[in-house]
Amino acid sequence: MSRVRFLYAKRGLSAFVPHVELPPLFARSARRAGLPVLLTEGFSPHPKISLGPALPVGVPALAEPAEIWVGNWGERALEDWQKGMPPGFTLLRASIVEGPSLSRLCKAAEYRVFFRSAFPGEGALRLAVESALQEPGILYAMDFDGESARIVLAQPDRFGPGFLVKAFRASDLVEGWKDLLILRTAVGGWDLNTVKSLV
Repeated sequence: MSRVRFLYAKRGLSAFVPHVELPPLFARSARRAGLPVLLTEGFSPHPKISLGPALPVGVPALAEPAEIWVGNWGERALEDWQKGMPPGFTLLRASIVEGPSLSRLCKAAEYRVFFRSAFPGEGALRLAVESALQEPGILYAMDFDGESARIVLAQPDRFGPGFLVKAFRASDLVEGWKDLLILRTAVGGWDLNTVKSLV
């Protein structure tokens, strides 16, 4: 068996697949591709799959890390696996890995935030996020590109899209989720001004 770390994207309607449904989805598609999936031990065995930090339902993702323990991993395995994936899911790349667990490597996440109405301005956005943070060192980066913001936060298992919505709502920039489009563009390590890919 090989421990394979892979990156996947979920866009469109696939963004509404809940986080807890992803392991069986990946396992079924891997088995369709001829990749036997290792099962956990215990009373109720399930596919041995490790996911990155959870995303709220409805948030698209462009490069999410995950790991799966499979047999028969070869040169065409990723291509064959992709053929069995549901629409909206794209397997980007994969490699056999060793070392620390995935959860210990996910140090940062990058988000792109779009406002459905008027863009509130760079100063207002920065103030909203910084005011909501109670801990130093969580906001790694914030920059702006026209009518959107790129925000990189540490500890993505704790600080994610929900935190951003609450921060903007507390500053009266939005009423809630319906006023925003948030997508997660990357999850990984933090290297200078970039989220470093884990694959």
